Amino acid sequence: MYNRVKKYISQNQMIKHGDHIIAGVSGGADSVCLFFVLLALQKEISFSMQVAHINHMLRPEADKDAAFVADLCLKHDIGYKIFASDVGKLSRKRGLSVEEAGRGYRYECFREMINEFGKGKIAVAHHQDDRAETILFNLFRGSGLRGLTGIRPVRDDIIRPLLCLTRQEIENYLESEKIPYCTDSTNNDDIYTRNRIRRHIIPFAAEVNSEAVRHMAKTAELVWEAENYLHKHTEKAFCECVTPFLGYIKINLLKLNEQDIIIKKRIMLMVIEKLLPGRANISASHIESLTGLTLTGGSRKLNLPNGLIAAKEYDTLVIKIAEKEPIEFKNKIEAGFSYEINLKTPKMSIPELGIISCRIFPYKEVERNLSTIDFEPANSGHEYKNENIPQKMYTKWLDYDKITSCALFRRRLPGDYLIINLKGQHKKLKDYLINEKIPKAKREQMLVLADESHIIWVPGFRISEFYKVTNKTKTILEVELTLE
Repeated sequence: MYNRVKKYISQNQMIKHGDHIIAGVSGGADSVCLFFVLLALQKEISFSMQVAHINHMLRPEADKDAAFVADLCLKHDIGYKIFASDVGKLSRKRGLSVEEAGRGYRYECFREMINEFGKGKIAVAHHQDDRAETILFNLFRGSGLRGLTGIRPVRDDIIRPLLCLTRQEIENYLESEKIPYCTDSTNNDDIYTRNRIRRHIIPFAAEVNSEAVRHMAKTAELVWEAENYLHKHTEKAFCECVTPFLGYIKINLLKLNEQDIIIKKRIMLMVIEKLLPGRANISASHIESLTGLTLTGGSRKLNLPNGLIAAKEYDTLVIKIAEKEPIEFKNKIEAGFSYEINLKTPKMSIPELGIISCRIFPYKEVERNLSTIDFEPANSGHEYKNENIPQKMYTKWLDYDKITSCALFRRRLPGDYLIINLKGQHKKLKDYLINEKIPKAKREQMLVLADESHIIWVPGFRISEFYKVTNKTKTILEVELTLE
């Protein structure tokens, strides 16, 4: 058994010399097996190990389990830390199930120990039965291919060395080695969904085929290979069809509709994930509706959960978080600290800066006989220049339609940033000003042109790459500063 696990660890590159491992040990059979496997492996690979035990305060015997783990660590001279929290109360406070709250709390504790050490990996004791339960759980509630791969052997800094073993093999090993362990009474409680799968569905599957759990693990690996293949093709197609901007994404429908339907749906899902991390409340039916929108004629709009809006116009689909409202210039001046650009009054005096003049006009009025600067995806590597665009230090042309709030001259604030290159790289305004060697006293008094936290222009220096005029610009905002 140990040699199988050691080979599995090596195949998946889980542990190497010099690693620091935080092992989650509950005291149950699985985690105790993990503890002894890691102890044995330390004789062959020089890595350090600490144990984390989490007391969820859900069972009367929880304190005894904590004492068992502490004795185990002391006996084998392994550092450990005991965490305790009432997960029942935590679940109600966070609006989660007890299972979800418990899992979240466990990983918070693991990461706390990693942060104390400075680096490390988290080793947990999931096995093939856990993987089968996860696959069935995901299948029953609705899942894509990734969900059908179940638990992965390595995910970020989390490793699962026992994922090559069944629960029965783990228990047989502990019995043969006469290693004691604790029994969790909640494992027999049918109020938990996973427990019902574990206690009723998995045993029935074993009646159909005694190797059902192993076969599900093998199938999960095949699904993972297919998922990886499709992911690579989706990323390539994404770069061909999609142009990301700050706050919204444009899709070229002519190129998108050349893709197979499975790639189209995956591109849509990838777009959603970029705008809405975690894609909360987005279901397969929403992806179906979004994909259907790409095949309709004319102009259409689709409202999605969490304020997402998809707007189709001819051969372009734009997806963004919320409908962009027209910029409203209120001519608001607040005690010398902020000055809104006012198109109704094209000139205004800012005591700390000078005379600001502004106007807007269609880009079609600009001569297009030269290529223009273009804000392209990160993999572009291209840079263009148009001599029609003013190169004066205090006259700037900006893409008016990219301004999402109001163009406001103000002092800098925490969180201000700008985009500094064609790849869309963000830089804190504070860091930019320091790099430009601007004295702190002057930095505190400077006025910048801002669109909420995104800095449009640092007068006398540069504008954000995002607001530069491109060959896709429809309306130009010209801002000219005359120093007093």
